[in-house]
Amino acid sequence: MTLHAWQQLSIETLVQYKVFHVRKARRRSPRTGADIGFFLLDTPNWVNVLPITDDGHVVMVRQYRHGSERVSLEIPGGLIDAHETDPAAAAARELREETGYEAAHIERIGVMNPNPSMMTNQCFAFLATGCRRTGDLQMDPGEDIEVVTLPLTELDACIARGDIEHAIVLATLCFWRAHLATRPTT
Repeated sequence: MTLHAWQQLSIETLVQYKVFHVRKARRRSPRTGADIGFFLLDTPNWVNVLPITDDGHVVMVRQYRHGSERVSLEIPGGLIDAHETDPAAAAARELREETGYEAAHIERIGVMNPNPSMMTNQCFAFLATGCRRTGDLQMDPGEDIEVVTLPLTELDACIARGDIEHAIVLATLCFWRAHLATRPTT
């Protein structure tokens, strides 16, 4: 069977908030001809940064997450601001704001669709190496962040224990593993 795009019949914006818009779309199935309604969530693109220090530590953040109603262990990340055209620059900004660290080198290691069934944005995954603390955190008013450094050797145990459960963080770690496995050895 060959899959085809669904025909757009109508689209209506239901609500617009600062960080997301909700739209209702009606589309026609190319297989059945049925007209079906879908809800779409538009949000700016995101970045996630895996920051690694020269001494083999990953720089992580703990913060309260309102969706899960608990503190989450994550890597730095956030929205690409409207004026930013380069995801790498947004990644460097998020790293600096959320951790006070800067990287000697930032490299894109992947792009993902956080939830393509209803979300229209992408998340860009970056590896930041040569990270060092250069300043204080610059938290947004809605953020309370604690910076944590973790030896890379403990990362798998944290994942196995469920200490790291944020899906996009786990996807970024997967991109990193694939990046390590496929880069040429010298």
